Amino acid sequence: MSCTAHVPRYPPNPSTPVYTLAVLPFYNATNDVGGPVAIREEFQKRAARMHYMPMPLKEVDSLLLNRMGITLGSQLELTDPAALGELLGVDALVYGYVLNFDNVTTGVYNMKKVRAGFKMVDARTGEVIWSRGLGVKSFIAGSEVGLGVTILKEAGDDGLDSYGAIKGLEEIRGLEDWQVLIAGATRKVEDAAILSFGEKLLTKAFGMHLWLETDSMMKRAMASMPSGPGRPVRPQGGKDNEGGNRE
Repeated sequence: MSCTAHVPRYPPNPSTPVYTLAVLPFYNATNDVGGPVAIREEFQKRAARMHYMPMPLKEVDSLLLNRMGITLGSQLELTDPAALGELLGVDALVYGYVLNFDNVTTGVYNMKKVRAGFKMVDARTGEVIWSRGLGVKSFIAGSEVGLGVTILKEAGDDGLDSYGAIKGLEEIRGLEDWQVLIAGATRKVEDAAILSFGEKLLTKAFGMHLWLETDSMMKRAMASMPSGPGRPVRPQGGKDNEGGNRE
């Protein structure tokens, strides 16, 4: 079963100025190693369904490592988009920042959070073509009282103050926006364990932890992303962009 089976299909947009993409390693501001990797892979799959031609991730990673010594998204802050574009031979670069990939379970509540921001940058000009960030959360409390405590606690924990040192976030709108996917309370704390069983089934089916929150975040964030042209972009000289011919 494909993780992107329910991703909407969009018609191509011939006015989009880029066709080939390199989805760069994402900046990981979380304590989870696998989450940002999975979100990057999902972005790659969904971009391909939106009439872009993404460069294979293994090829991106190999060139970054062998030519620039880059393995982490945080190292990209020191690079120039034009240099990256020349190295990778693509029209545009996609930067990603994963700020939350959390599943917090206490004796009172269970909280799941996924928040990320993305931006597409023209590899020739360095101009940001598109950007969007969003957070999605779900929480189940052991009682109505516990639900109230959860809401009060989380109300003050979702700002961007602790991420101020991350260069590039200022270009991404929506990172302070949160969508509540699931909110509820059980009569007993232990009843929340039954609800978490569904999460385990989704993880097994899609091969990804926090799938519901991740899928919702990406659908909402990428809904504003312009569709690709579906073919190589013709530069002013009238010849196809060579980057669009990448297999």
